Amino acid sequence: MSNIAEGFERLHKLEKKQFYNIARASCGELRSQLHLLKDIGFISPQTHSELTELSNLTGKLTSGLLRSLDRS
Repeated sequence: MSNIAEGFERLHKLEKKQFYNIARASCGELRSQLHLLKDIGFISPQTHSELTELSNLTGKLTSGLLRSLDRS
């Protein structure tokens, strides 16, 4: 969320894209951490599945934001 907010405030398109890409990559990082949490038993498989699904959705929304920036 912070990377998207920071990117939104940038004036130049390339800077915006950089922060939006970081935000999208952070979704992948989160999914990696969720796998670890599930593997060590800190979260249940169901919680892992739910949070992974939300992370995937967030990544897709961020990708859409990037695509809309390319079209503008």
